[in-house]
Amino acid sequence: MDFRSFSKKYAGEIGGEYREYDETRSVIIFPLEGGRFQTITGHIVLHPDYDREVVQIKTKVCGLDENIPYNDVLAESTNLPYSKFVVEDDFLKVEASTFLVNLKEKMVKEMIVEVANVADRWEFRITGKDIH
Repeated sequence: MDFRSFSKKYAGEIGGEYREYDETRSVIIFPLEGGRFQTITGHIVLHPDYDREVVQIKTKVCGLDENIPYNDVLAESTNLPYSKFVVEDDFLKVEASTFLVNLKEKMVKEMIVEVANVADRWEFRITGKDIH
């Protein structure tokens, strides 16, 4: 799958915006209900242990300086088919990842929708705002 081409096409389908940074990173501004949005980043990285390309789809929830209910966040992770919560660059994020060769269009759409909705729900729960 050509992840960049897919991302550009999908952004158009959902009425979002697409931005390409380089050959391995792209962004979809994902529109949500109520005029909210999530900035979803797609990264293609080489997995160091498997020597295979991995697609990482992620977005920020909030900064680590917020009052984060970590027990609730970890409990939520058990119910998510694709996503997990991660801490990266002083942010709580939601991320879904898989090997690039495994991606099918339907699956990556489901991953993006899940990442956007979970992050938005928790962003609002923790901060009460639409930040990312």
